[in-house]
Amino acid sequence: MKRVLVGLGALLLVGLFAGNSFADKYVPGVYKGSAPGRNTAKHPGNIAVEVTVDANAITDIKITDFVQTEKGKQAKYNEEAKKSIPAAIVGKQSLNVDSIAKASLSSVGIELAVAEALHKATVAYKDGVYKGSAPGYNKPPKHPGAIDVEVTIAGGKISDIKVVTFKQTEKGKQGKRNATVKEKIPAAIVAAQNTSVDSVAKATLASGGIKLAVARALEQAR
Repeated sequence: MKRVLVGLGALLLVGLFAGNSFADKYVPGVYKGSAPGRNTAKHPGNIAVEVTVDANAITDIKITDFVQTEKGKQAKYNEEAKKSIPAAIVGKQSLNVDSIAKASLSSVGIELAVAEALHKATVAYKDGVYKGSAPGYNKPPKHPGAIDVEVTIAGGKISDIKVVTFKQTEKGKQGKRNATVKEKIPAAIVAAQNTSVDSVAKATLASGGIKLAVARALEQAR
């Protein structure tokens, strides 16, 4: 009888350890990610980060490259993004943080760079349908620019992305570019199995909005 109890106890401990391991979000380590912030042909605008994680938390974010405007008022806004966004993500343990006013592109660039690093660190995604939201081009209060997505995970992989809200410019040339964003960015993410895909030219904010909304949905699936 004692042997049976000892055997059952050992199995229980193994099960508990296995359960704890399966519940881990991340493989501990330091992971790199990069994304463009504000960028043009003459100004590539690269942002690179190193994200440190333990099994279940983001413990540190270092910005290792930040090629953003360094002169005038815009430089102050960008510097605030560089300082505040990583701290906000660590504090909230989430990418769902507010951008810095007048530095949206730099803010989103940092968040997407962190998202790439966290994707590399992720143990697995749980099957299900997850929702995420982010602003694209937004100019409150008349144009909030909301973007909402539903991301389906099947077999641990991104199998589908539906854009359920897309309050971006619908008229003129910009409307056509944004329609391309809505069609192509979700498909590109599914094909690449991550959010590190090229934005549509001259529709950077709408592209970044969809990518960030997907990244925010994915963090719920860890």
